[in-house]
Amino acid sequence: MKVRITPGFLRESSVRIPSSKSLSHRALITAALADGTSCITDLVENNDTEATKNCLEKLGARFETNGNVTAVHGIGSPDGYDGSVIDCGESGSTLRFLIPLFSLTGKEAVFTGHGKLMERPQNVYRELFEKQGLIFRQEGSFLKVKGALRPGRYAVQGSVSSQFISGLLFALPLLREDSLIAVIPPYESRSYVSLTEDALARAGIVTEENGSEITVRGRQVYTPFCTQIEGDDSQAAFFACLAMIGQKKIHVKGMSRFSRQGDRQILSIIRNAGGTVEEKEDGYLFAPHELKAFTADLADCPDLGPVLFALAARCRGTSVFLNTQRLRIKESDRIACMEEELRKMGCLIESDDSTVTVTGVTSVRGAVVDSHNDHRIAMALAVLAESADSPVVITNSEAVRKSYPAFFEDMASLGVKVEMI
Repeated sequence: MKVRITPGFLRESSVRIPSSKSLSHRALITAALADGTSCITDLVENNDTEATKNCLEKLGARFETNGNVTAVHGIGSPDGYDGSVIDCGESGSTLRFLIPLFSLTGKEAVFTGHGKLMERPQNVYRELFEKQGLIFRQEGSFLKVKGALRPGRYAVQGSVSSQFISGLLFALPLLREDSLIAVIPPYESRSYVSLTEDALARAGIVTEENGSEITVRGRQVYTPFCTQIEGDDSQAAFFACLAMIGQKKIHVKGMSRFSRQGDRQILSIIRNAGGTVEEKEDGYLFAPHELKAFTADLADCPDLGPVLFALAARCRGTSVFLNTQRLRIKESDRIACMEEELRKMGCLIESDDSTVTVTGVTSVRGAVVDSHNDHRIAMALAVLAESADSPVVITNSEAVRKSYPAFFEDMASLGVKVEMI
């Protein structure tokens, strides 16, 4: 699918962002492991969370949705795995969160995925499984694991992905004895681990954090709960940056004032870029002023990278992004892809192993650009298109279904001229 965006039609308005994908994944998993029925209000609906639900159903969990409330009928333990192939779609969170859990089923578990999912590195788990003499074997687009992880000390690199740490945190409480996760610094995306610990605590699971070590007690039981999922700060960032680039005030609704999401850093980044952020009863009002270059450390908020590169292209001066290396192992190499597409639009962007620099330009060209089948690249290019000198066509724009199926409709609600080709 292609989308054409004609610049110059954005108006001051408001938009309600979808619920957090990160929190939805965690709520689904902890509810599915509980012995009883949990209720989740405002669960986000997208391809990634649907993949998580489908995988959990293979363990015996059941889901019933009535309006904005999802009832999750949990399993108590992962013994009910039906032995069928576990299709994680294109969701890295689903795959990495569930590998340790399915290892506890006593059966060979076969995972698969689509897009570039099965090309993304799984070395952290591979080393842990092989160290315990368990099967961890990838054959083309299929990954096979067999043998239950044992309690003990797990040393995990903190610079690769926090998803590996979260995956262990979901499974280790079900083991017979205590375990310890020692995170080898640098400990990046720590906020995402905190979100996992919060979700576990809501389900009655106790963890103890001491610096970069997490103790997980064994023989714990997940208990049912009810929760409401707050808005997704990473999705809010696209509209915050749209307000700056399009020079129109936008009230972004659904953002929690008490959010612990790492992408909440968008608030301080917008201020550093010259914008103003006003707290509202149901979110924040983002108001543009003269844009200026800024520096941002992406160690704890890598998902903000693409849209911040787009914002920096319209800021006076050269913006610097630190600790960007993990953007190269997402759904795409987000640095290389953004370099390719931004240059088509006349933007100035350079990178090295861990740093990206973007020098603002006075004019952005209209062009035909590609999402590289990456939802965040598609949305970032759409935001930048609002300030182009002529229409921008985004190919493979259907990638937004991965996390935000209604993204283009919500852009259009703000006045942006969006045409599906």
